[in-house]
Amino acid sequence: MADDHHDSDPAANNHGNGTSHGYTDAGSHSQPGGLSVAANGLQLEVSGTRIDPEKPHEWTYRVRTEAGDVVTDFKETHDQLAHLILVRRDLTRFQHLHPTLADDGTWSVEFSLPDPGVYRAFVDVLVDGQPTTLGVDMLSSGSAQYEGRPQSTREAEIEGYTVELASEQITAGETADIEFEVRKDGDVAHLDPYLGALGHLVALRDGDLAYLHVHPEGTAPEDGIVRFAVRFPTTGRYRFFLQAKPDGELITTSFDVRAGED
Repeated sequence: MADDHHDSDPAANNHGNGTSHGYTDAGSHSQPGGLSVAANGLQLEVSGTRIDPEKPHEWTYRVRTEAGDVVTDFKETHDQLAHLILVRRDLTRFQHLHPTLADDGTWSVEFSLPDPGVYRAFVDVLVDGQPTTLGVDMLSSGSAQYEGRPQSTREAEIEGYTVELASEQITAGETADIEFEVRKDGDVAHLDPYLGALGHLVALRDGDLAYLHVHPEGTAPEDGIVRFAVRFPTTGRYRFFLQAKPDGELITTSFDVRAGED
């Protein structure tokens, strides 16, 4: 059963060597992930890819090696053995879940998809020191109502909090420092740790939903600021899903940015 579940409407891991409030990361991601069910000698095997909307669904999956063996030994990343990210392909629905691992290597999680449409499931794991993100599409049957997204977003409001994205011009092929400031009623919010850091960021490339692995930088919680280092592999639009815990309350916001040429 998942211990985190947050849907996000519009507004709302390149890993380095740094640490942030107990967060440490092993391995290195040189390429975007989640584009295939197989990568780094691992393959994703899922229980199903058709999910009725708005109904609780028990979903299971296993990770196999190239030889067909089921992987049972996983290491923690971001304080969890696995992260399951569910995103509708128009990038307007988002869930971040943590499945449960059985002794035989079967992962299980219960979720519901809020609306019809095509979703992408990203399974993020660490095996033998190598972080890997595997991806598979899921269909939620019915007539889908897709929503437009802004070309650029610099501020989002949710549950009384205002989150501002401060960043200079973003250049493709380079690592950019991305900074978010969280405030409430105009005052700086105190950030509590979430998944071993002051925030968790998922960055997806528009079009193919390439999953960028993001490294959180160390930041003082009383500043209300969380920073990330993100490398954008190509020019184009990207969407961020930021999760943070101001004053102990988990919030999820989304931002749209564009990476340009040098």
